[in-house]
Amino acid sequence: MADAFPTLTTGRLTLREITDDDAPELLRIHGNADHMRWFGVDPMPDLEAARDLIRRFAAWRDQPNPGTRWGMQLHGEPGLIGTCSLFSWHRQWRKCATGYEIAPEHANRGLMREALTCILGWGFAHMDDLNRVEAQVHPDNTASLRLLGKLGFVEEGRLREVGYWGGRHHDLLQLALLRRDWRGVA
Repeated sequence: MADAFPTLTTGRLTLREITDDDAPELLRIHGNADHMRWFGVDPMPDLEAARDLIRRFAAWRDQPNPGTRWGMQLHGEPGLIGTCSLFSWHRQWRKCATGYEIAPEHANRGLMREALTCILGWGFAHMDDLNRVEAQVHPDNTASLRLLGKLGFVEEGRLREVGYWGGRHHDLLQLALLRRDWRGVA
């Protein structure tokens, strides 16, 4: 990954580095138990947990299998509305993973599709020989499954009880997008 943070823009969004100033918005999103039921972790308890998550996102860039987590901001409006990422870049296998979330009041407006289209295009253009992007999604998260399908992701199977949050085990569906199937549809 590049040394400088790759700020990206779309028609409605700026995808930028997440900073400590974003901690309140990140807490508002990640602290919402109902909204985070699909994310794979328990809701965030406080502002310090949000700051810790921001530090972890920043540290991804220095890991052996690096990643980038972008903060999503509407043009001309202050504040973070969500995040999206390409992470766990396994260079030898030419694959990485994606993850994302958006504040409930901004869901169902096409913003996440816009953001993911942008970062996937960036990944295929700038991550040396990237061939595969993986996503794991809860089987009941129909909105996320529909979104990934529109982007060309294909379901590959069910990972039984691979996740644990909310006091119980969860199955996740494994999906993947291959470079040859990338359509780059906005």
